[in-house]
Amino acid sequence: MNPDLEELGQGFKCVRNDFATYIKGRKIRLECKSLTSKCWVIEHENKIAGYITLMADKLTTDYPLLKDEGVGYNTFPAIKIGWLAADKRAKGAGRRLLEWALDYVTTNLVNRVGARFVTVDALYDADTGYDIAGYYARFGFKFVDPFEATPPTCNFRTMYFDIKMIVQELQALRHAQSN
Repeated sequence: MNPDLEELGQGFKCVRNDFATYIKGRKIRLECKSLTSKCWVIEHENKIAGYITLMADKLTTDYPLLKDEGVGYNTFPAIKIGWLAADKRAKGAGRRLLEWALDYVTTNLVNRVGARFVTVDALYDADTGYDIAGYYARFGFKFVDPFEATPPTCNFRTMYFDIKMIVQELQALRHAQSN
């Protein structure tokens, strides 16, 4: 994504106005130029159909996620989905972006940096009832704190996706193809 485009996101219509404002405004430009996140877009007829941002993160939990593997840490390196939004007219764009991001992290980033998890702060808006956590749960994301109260004390609940199983499946496929 080129954050220098003059008319970035013009005509983008999302269910959440703040997601449309993010892509149209200066915030995305500042984040990309400061190297705090990287943004990818899906375009259709030279219009943005959806976008996703990824950034470095850490997953911190009170629960011993990897105890069965002999890892006693409570903080783990992760890749965070910062923003994920799709134009409401672009059916399936959000799903494709999320699937792409999980694939990209497992096939490209894991081989370059240590990262076991993908994280997301799932938005919860008590005023409107908007709760995106169920969407991420359908892809296998779990709550960092499964006992967190709903509604949360802030406007999001942190979720994580363990990419190890996908990495192992890819390794098994590559091994089978080489034999």
